[in-house]
This record gives sequence, C-alpha cells and structure tokens, in this order.
Amino acid sequence: MKNFKTAFLSALTLCLFLFLIIQCGLYAEQNKTFSTALADKEKALDASKQTIREKMLEIEDLQAQLAEAVSTDETKTESGFLKKGGLYLIDNENQLWTLRQLIAKDAEIEPGVPAAAASYRLRHSISFFSYGDTVSPFYLGTEESPFRGSFDGDGNRVTGYFPLINEKNIPEAMFYADSGAKIENLDIDNQTYALTNDGIHTKLTEQWEVTELERYLPVFPECSIYLNVSAWNLDIQKTAEALRNRWENISAKNGAYISMTFYPESEEEPADPNAYIQKLHTALYTLAGPEYTKMIEEALKQENGYLWFVRLENVNGLICCTFEIGKPDYYPLSEAYYVIVEQPQNREEPLTQCVRIPYTEMEHMAVGFASNYRLEQADVNFDGKQDLLIHEGYSGGSGGSWGNYRAMVWVEDSAEFAWFPSFPEQLVSLEFDQKRMISRGRMGAGEEYVIVYGIVNGEYKCTRKLVCQSNVDGSVIELFYYEMGELVKTHRLSDWNEKEDLYPDMDYWVKG
Repeated sequence: MKNFKTAFLSALTLCLFLFLIIQCGLYAEQNKTFSTALADKEKALDASKQTIREKMLEIEDLQAQLAEAVSTDETKTESGFLKKGGLYLIDNENQLWTLRQLIAKDAEIEPGVPAAAASYRLRHSISFFSYGDTVSPFYLGTEESPFRGSFDGDGNRVTGYFPLINEKNIPEAMFYADSGAKIENLDIDNQTYALTNDGIHTKLTEQWEVTELERYLPVFPECSIYLNVSAWNLDIQKTAEALRNRWENISAKNGAYISMTFYPESEEEPADPNAYIQKLHTALYTLAGPEYTKMIEEALKQENGYLWFVRLENVNGLICCTFEIGKPDYYPLSEAYYVIVEQPQNREEPLTQCVRIPYTEMEHMAVGFASNYRLEQADVNFDGKQDLLIHEGYSGGSGGSWGNYRAMVWVEDSAEFAWFPSFPEQLVSLEFDQKRMISRGRMGAGEEYVIVYGIVNGEYKCTRKLVCQSNVDGSVIELFYYEMGELVKTHRLSDWNEKEDLYPDMDYWVKG
C-alpha cells in the first residue's frame, strides 16, 4: 500500500510537471504572438503618424497657397511689375521684354532686389509674334549677367524664337541661366529651327544688344533682317558688315531684304553728333555696297541732310535699294526719298537708275519717320507692263486707317522706271482685278465718304465718289453721288445702311 501511494504521488508529480511545461510553452507562444501583434500595431501607428505629418504639411502648403490666392496685397514696382508675396508676376510679352533688359543691364527690379536673382511667376501663355510676318529672337539673361533666380511657369507656354542656347524644346532654351537658377512648370515652344524664309525684326538700344545680335545672326543664315538702331553712340560697323555679307548670300532669292534704320528714341545726343553721323554713314554705305554709294552721296548733297535708312530687296529679280534722308534737327524731313533699281543681268548692259520720290504732306506728319518701305511688282496703270508699287506703311486718325502708297511705272521708250505721281497716296483697297483703287473714311461724326480711283487717259482720277452726311442727332441723312467730280444725284436716306442698297458695287468704310 505504501508503495502504491508512493507510485501514485510520483505519477501525479510527473503529470503536474508535464502540465506546467505545456502551460509554459503555451504562454510563451501566446506571448510571442502578442509581441508580434504589438510591434505591428506600433509600426502601423508610426506610419499613421507619418501620414498625418505629411497631410499636415500639405494642408499648411494649401493654406499658404489659399492665403496667397485670396490676398489682395499686390504692390506695383517702379519697373511696372506686380508683386505678390515674394513673387513678381508676369502677364504679358512686354513685361518679359522689360525683364530681359533689366537682367542684361544687371539692374534691380526694385530697390535691393537684382532682377536676375528674383522669383517670378508666369500667369498666362505668351507668344512672341508682334511684328506680323517678322520675328524677334528672345532670351532672359546674358553671359555677363546670367539668370540666377527662380521662374515658375505655372503650367503656361511661351512660344517664340530662342536661338542662343540650343534647338531643344526645353525651358532652359529661353534662358542664359547659372547653376543656381530654378526653372519649373514652364512649357517652351521653340520655333527657332522652323525659321527659314521669315524675317527678323529687332531693335538696338544698348551696346550689349548689338553684341548679342552679331552673335545670333549666324543662327538664321537665310533670314531677311529689319533692324532699327534706336540710340546714339552704338557701334554698328561690324553689324553692317555682317548684314552686307548676308545680303550677298541671299540677294538672288525673290523677296529677300535687308533693312537698317537709324531712329533714336532718346533726344540725348552724343557730344559730337556730326562725328557720329559720319560713323553712321560709313555703316549704311557698307550695307548699301560700293555700287550704290555714289548715288546716295549725290542725293545727300541735293537734300542737304544725312542718311538714316537703307533697304535692299529682291523684287522678282529686280534688285532695289530704297534710302531715306533726314535733316540734322529731325523736323522737317528732307523733300524726298529715293529708290535705286538695278535691272536683271540678262540685259546687254545692266541698267541702274535712281528715282526721286517727293514726299507727301502725310509723310511729313508720320510715314517718313517709320522707314517702313516695301516694293511690289504690279501693273499699276493697266498697260500690260509690270511696274513697281511702293508700300510706305500705314497712317490713320479718328476717321480710320489707310495704307500709304506711291508708284513707279515702266516707260517702254526709255526702258526705265519713272515716278507715277497720279497714283492715289492713301488707300484702303487695292483692287487691281477691277482696275480701281478705293479710299474711304470719315470727316467728323456726321460725314462718311467713299472715293473710287480709276485710270483716265493714262492717269489716276477720282471717277466716283459718295459723301453721306447727317445732322448731329442723325435726324436728316443725305447721300451725294459724284462722277468725275460732278454731282450726279442726291438721296434722302432713312438710315445710313440704305447707301449700300443704292450703290452695292462700292465698298464702304463702315462695314461690320
């Protein structure tokens, strides 16, 4: 019995011992599972905290953007930029041109803030096409004064000609920038290498612009050039030599031209204006070439002025040189401008002639200073011969706007061109297909006119004319119709539009 109890106690002890071992194992496994779960919870908590911190930063950024968006605290700098917070805002092409000049001069956009180092935001897409069929290359910064600030395009696009960096459509193509510059969110449409037959229209006001022009001219070897020298004291001799070389390369191409105008926008003159004018003459003679220099010098003596405009162009095989002469005191102009015409080389002896074109009163007021001449071949007097039509630019006023024209006709007997003084000087429509020209406009608020010109006995005459008049309050409207200067008929109208029903073949100034 004693042995049985001893055996029973031993077995029980062993069972308890095994039970405790099992329980300890279960506890250890549970503890391990709990520890793993706790670690996972801690990791999830850390991730949540990180997400919360990121969201808080996003909220703070959005709050800052919202505050900026609703803020009315915009200030305007003396240089014409709106400033919001620490950003200078750019809305249009003119502001980019202003910024370009400020950076090139290493100037400040406002006191204490260098333009090259400031921060900008572009608020609208911009295209640099201000001159019709001509273009002007653009860039921000120079080698001497690189852009080193920040430029946020805000997702907008700038389209233009950026020749000085590379041919890639990347934001940096618009900048001379150093390594510290930050350029982002900007879309560039670089048209530089699509430029073939278009012209470059550019203005020189600072010597650094002369240097940059000489640098980027080789990028456009086939392009025509319209150059406006807009300041005294610029050294343009090398530029003139480069343009002359270009002309020799492109002069055989129909429509090619090289144009240089000296028209200073500032009244500040150099210490010795006569000495500078001599330097200017040297540059313009270089452009014109030795074959035309003698003719230009003879015209200068006749007009008693100085040369300020030369344009070379190929007009359907005719090589033409238009030049203009100014007075030392600018006002008035001399009495005429000149067109040199060189006949094609298929003649036995090439003919070069110089035609004097007297100024009109309108040119004294506006057109002559524009130096915007352009020649076109057309049968001006409808005799079957190709003449030369001279486009002189545009003028206008409260009565409307007109093109200004002169003409040179081909004289078969002398085999030369001659000034055709009867060609109407101010026109709205050139209707060669109908053998007529039309001018129209207003004389005050109560009178509108339409004038039709046609060829009569070899000269242009006013063949038809309409004059529509009304009282100030519009209560009485009368229409007067003339032929060859004689009043033919008078009409009493109920409204201005009736004249179009009465004379539907005449084009009206106020239409649409």
